[in-house]
Amino acid sequence: MKRTFAICLPALVATVAWLGQAADADKPKAKPAARAPSKPSVSPDGNLLPNGNFDAGKITPGHWQTVDGLSSFWVKDADAKRGRVLLFDSDVLQSQAYDWWLKIDDGASPLKAPRKIPTTPPKYDTLAGLDGVWFWSHPIPIKKGKPYWLTLDVKGPEILVWLVGYPEKPSVSFGADAGAVQQYFSKRRGKAQPNKRGRKAFIHKYVWRGQLKAGGANQWRTYSRRKKPFHPTKYTPKVKWVRVLLYPFWPPGKYFVDNVRLVEYDPKTHGQPTASR
Repeated sequence: MKRTFAICLPALVATVAWLGQAADADKPKAKPAARAPSKPSVSPDGNLLPNGNFDAGKITPGHWQTVDGLSSFWVKDADAKRGRVLLFDSDVLQSQAYDWWLKIDDGASPLKAPRKIPTTPPKYDTLAGLDGVWFWSHPIPIKKGKPYWLTLDVKGPEILVWLVGYPEKPSVSFGADAGAVQQYFSKRRGKAQPNKRGRKAFIHKYVWRGQLKAGGANQWRTYSRRKKPFHPTKYTPKVKWVRVLLYPFWPPGKYFVDNVRLVEYDPKTHGQPTASR
């Protein structure tokens, strides 16, 4: 049976910086200007994505959203040489996930996650059949006109991986980019806006996204788009920030991810490009 899956993308928080005061107090103050993204923090191996190997952190990996302890986990791989990896379980009831995510957003520790409620076929009421298990990196500043190359290691069923572009630095609060989740949070907290004709329940602030399919094997493999670099600013020159979205969904089950790398594209290393977004 064919099924259609939708991704709810980001709720954006804008950041604005003001220019310094004029030297002469009698002169008019400078007009506000948007702050340019800081220079990318490049690791020794050239990775623009901090902690792409998930080895740094305490309860949850640094520079990524928090794991929830119910559908997303930070674990040691069976191969000690690989270190820590991400484990996702999409075989979780959406109702249980939403209830726990509200507590996570309120500051609950993933170490206090509830025991998973057993699911039953056909499992269309699970995260696999509905939301998927979204997992976001923190924002990464990029350069206008530059193409980028994304790779990652995956073990398990196929997942979708997105590189998502924003004109301004987005929020990193839990579930900030998930429209259905944010509506649920607002309803539970008594802050839901009344329904009005023409009013959008959730406004997406991203202006660009590119997709990579990865996974499909029961052993670790590295995936890329094969000579198709990402071009965040090619048709959307206002993009200044990107985030990596890991998105396991169907079938219900367990997925493993490691070594997510985002680098500036080099045709000598990655091959001559073909048409891509």
